Amino acid sequence: MAKVISVLNHKGGVGKTTTTANVSAGLNLLGKKVLMIDIDPQANLTVHFGFEQESEVSIYGSLKNQTPLNILNIIDGLDIVLSSTDDMADIELQISGFVGREKILRELLIPVKNKYDYVIIDCPPSLGILPLNALSCSDMALIVVEPAKFSLDGMKKIFDAIEKVQTRITEQLTDYRVLLTRYTSNKVIHQNVVESIKERIEGRVFESIIRSSVSLEEAAMQGLDIFRYNKKSNGAADYMNLCNELIKL
Repeated sequence: MAKVISVLNHKGGVGKTTTTANVSAGLNLLGKKVLMIDIDPQANLTVHFGFEQESEVSIYGSLKNQTPLNILNIIDGLDIVLSSTDDMADIELQISGFVGREKILRELLIPVKNKYDYVIIDCPPSLGILPLNALSCSDMALIVVEPAKFSLDGMKKIFDAIEKVQTRITEQLTDYRVLLTRYTSNKVIHQNVVESIKERIEGRVFESIIRSSVSLEEAAMQGLDIFRYNKKSNGAADYMNLCNELIKL
């Protein structure tokens, strides 16, 4: 049965989608079968892999009607469930009155989890019903943080949400880890923030740090993961290190 990982932060623009795409691709290269799920109304992960933002086979219908997930194949062993900007814009409002609304995605995953080694969920930058759906079916929360104050503020809010899910919804969510992204080693403030985070949550920070990389941005623009775009780049090296860490957990 798959290990389910939610990728999130309360603040946008920290590298959540980049991380979802490249962790999934890296795990796939290591021989793992991976399903990516885009539940962000911005549909960035959907676009990252070259699909249209207004897909007719998105997760919207599954969440609203509780029908099977529409799973599309990208390459052998790497699948995706798309989002849709138009349909998903008010999905939280539409399902807010559903009984068990925080567990809809959890139920949708039951028929397909046994087909995968990992399910990686790209969450919106909020703490609404969609991230709660992701957390309620996850074994781990992967909190993406850039070395900046506002990103750290978002991290604290995620900790609070994780605690609520663990105590009120499910005991399945047993682990959380912090990933530092967009790191520049010669910036003193970045060094200080990394040290501060490691002191504050000792043992919960990945050793792998994702350095700032133009190649990561270029790969997304080409609709590719970093490994298919430039396997010799710093971004590819950093995300492969992270994948090797994840497999050992």
